Amino acid sequence: MNFVQQPMQQEFSDSPDRPFAAASLAIEVIGREGSVALMNGRDVIAARSLDSGARAAAGLAPQIASLAKEFLPGGALDALAGISVAVGPGSFTGLRIAVTTAKTLAYALQIPVVAVNSLTAIAALVRPDLAAPDHATAVRQQVLVGLSAYRGQVYRGWFSVEGAPEIDLISADQWKSELNRSIQDNENAAESCDDRPQESPEKNVILMGDRSVFDRTKLAFAPQQWRGDGEIWAVGVGRIGAEMLRRGETTSAIDLVPDYLRPSAAEEKASGTIG
Repeated sequence: MNFVQQPMQQEFSDSPDRPFAAASLAIEVIGREGSVALMNGRDVIAARSLDSGARAAAGLAPQIASLAKEFLPGGALDALAGISVAVGPGSFTGLRIAVTTAKTLAYALQIPVVAVNSLTAIAALVRPDLAAPDHATAVRQQVLVGLSAYRGQVYRGWFSVEGAPEIDLISADQWKSELNRSIQDNENAAESCDDRPQESPEKNVILMGDRSVFDRTKLAFAPQQWRGDGEIWAVGVGRIGAEMLRRGETTSAIDLVPDYLRPSAAEEKASGTIG
């Protein structure tokens, strides 16, 4: 497979010069933009956002080629040990682009691929225990992730310190209610922990995802609650994916498909669900 290199748009790295035994590639086009990351286990070798001024379909392959040229031995993609990709929910077009790219690479390189939930990947950027359940961490904040599902709906992921994640497609009214509850919970936790600051981190509710779905509610939340700016979501995909690869939770390239959580508008129209 031939890739054409384009200039780097954004880069993030934990330690780009550190040697690694087996790198994996993480891909996501959850929203209008996207990102890619090279991982060494759960550690980041390098990660970059796609050019916000270009279509993901045009920018994804060149950015992968750029990372390979700079960080893989000999610049060869066949040095990869696996691929992780965000399969949804998210943008219908973006997910198709990301999944098709991952399928093609996995099949061509004959390496394993894992399907990662988009909302869980975003939350994993601040909840390391989501990527590795046995990972010891003193701070495991509650996280509310919201992504636009259009048509007055929101893809919501609620990740609490207790219990399993709650991932669903909900109405705008339900989203506003849940967001309001998380804001109130955060305020109550801050008030109750004034004399016990060591307890407040686990009670804080962190907000992540698509800022527009938060702003549309007109609800005011504390600036420190928002952690959605400047995050490269492919890093979360890579962290979750690294653990899935380690556990052998792979999907065959042929069977890899997006998980939209709902049929597309075209599918609904064809089935007569919408007129």
